[in-house]
Amino acid sequence: MATLLPELIFEILSRTSLETLEQCKSVSKDWKQIIYDPTFIPLHSLRTNSLFGYFFQTLKSSNYRSAFVSTAAGAIESTWPRCDGVEILASCDQGILICERQICCRNKRFYACKPATAQWQPLPNPKLRYQTKAVAVVVARSHPLRYVIVRLYALGSQLHCEIFDSERWRWEKIIECSPPYGEIVMNGSPSVTTAGRFVHWLTLNDSVLTLDVEKRRFRCSALPGCLPKSRWTWPRLVEYEGELGFMCQVEEKEMEVWSNGKKKAVVNMRDTGLQHPVAVEFCSSNVVFITSMEGGGFYNLQNRSFSKVEVPYDLRIPLQVFRFRSDTQIVHLNPSQHHNNKIHLSCSM
Repeated sequence: MATLLPELIFEILSRTSLETLEQCKSVSKDWKQIIYDPTFIPLHSLRTNSLFGYFFQTLKSSNYRSAFVSTAAGAIESTWPRCDGVEILASCDQGILICERQICCRNKRFYACKPATAQWQPLPNPKLRYQTKAVAVVVARSHPLRYVIVRLYALGSQLHCEIFDSERWRWEKIIECSPPYGEIVMNGSPSVTTAGRFVHWLTLNDSVLTLDVEKRRFRCSALPGCLPKSRWTWPRLVEYEGELGFMCQVEEKEMEVWSNGKKKAVVNMRDTGLQHPVAVEFCSSNVVFITSMEGGGFYNLQNRSFSKVEVPYDLRIPLQVFRFRSDTQIVHLNPSQHHNNKIHLSCSM
């Protein structure tokens, strides 16, 4: 059987949908390397009219403010709420955000939204009397859309978990298998999803708490690196070429990325020429997204080039940064409804 040339595979993959692209990562190691090539994401976004960027979020005077930053952010800027009070809780690579909105006094409401199509769907609220520690969202199926929201909340020193399945349209507590006692996720530490079903959090005990969304089971494991704790600071879980990775600072202005016990990359922050740079995550094998006092951008480790993106001044020291990738197809955020969920949030809601 004849094999396709890598150049031809690149051309085919750069025109496929986001949904199919996720499946293509598991076809072969060669296909996976093509998808994580530094030149792939920009070209794929252009050819498929999809969006790739980041939501920056900050908290000022008890109000959350966020904005989408990208090399082409205009499509979302026109529909994203300009008023304060919408807190982004979680994002995923299929264009879905989970948000919380304070509607009056202390009352809050959960929403699922697809910013690329300006769709907002009110959700049943979870047990908001208990402090939320972490939220994640996973798209379990694209056609028809089915998404799962995971919420970890604390009762004393014990974490509990409840899950919202869009097919069942209700929150359910996982009683039979709670997170291990004493494992608390780090505040502000973003979740990382791998293989479309495993959600990972970094804990205060320097472990990885993982939830298998399909089987609804937790497990704790060691960090995906082999550095002694005395050698690193500023720990962060990241996705690296589809696998769980661990990024940390090992020397002043130098970051390392580890996965499966091997060092995968070194980022010398001095080479960026930025003031107070912070590495957020790897977009591809050799491109890392960086924030700084001057804004943000994409730094290529191979040629040491930096592609800057404009960031509003008051968001240049963000509280959180959420990766966002989306197509522009209308979806049904509520399976029982067949309209397009276009609800524009107003400041008076």
